[in-house]
Amino acid sequence: MPRPSKPRSAKPAVVTPSLQQWRSPSTFRGAPGEDPLKWLKEYDRVANFNKWDDMMCLANVYFFLDGTARQWYVNNEDALDSWEAFKNGLSGLFGDRQKYTREKGRRTTKMPSPAFRREYTVLHTRCIRTLPRGKSSDERRRKKKCHT
Repeated sequence: MPRPSKPRSAKPAVVTPSLQQWRSPSTFRGAPGEDPLKWLKEYDRVANFNKWDDMMCLANVYFFLDGTARQWYVNNEDALDSWEAFKNGLSGLFGDRQKYTREKGRRTTKMPSPAFRREYTVLHTRCIRTLPRGKSSDERRRKKKCHT
C-alpha cells in the first residue's frame, strides 16, 4: 500500500516591491504664452507623486527647463538656494512677462480712445466741408471726365 504522503508545506510567496515608475513634468521654456504658475503647479504635482522633497525639487528642476528659462537658471543658480527662492524667481520674472504679453494683446484689440475719435471726427468733418455740395463723388468724377 502506498504510504500517505505528508502534506507539503506551502512555500511563502515572495513579494518583491515593484519600482514605481516616475513621472516627468513638461519642460518650461519661458516662451511667450507659457504660464509659469501653471507649470509650477504641474511640477509640484509630479514632485508629490515622485515623493520629492524641496531639495530634490530644486536638484531636478534643471532637467525640465529649456531655452530662456534654463539660461536664467544657469545664470542665477548660486542665488537659488531653496525651492521657494526658485519658485519666486521664476514666477517673478516669467510671470510678469506673461502679464505684459496679455496686456499688450489687450491694448492692440482696444477700441480707439475718445481723444482719437474726436480728432478723427473733426478731420472727417473738415474734409467733407471741402467737397462741393449737392454732388456725389461719382458725379464729380463723371463731370471731370466730360470736361477733359
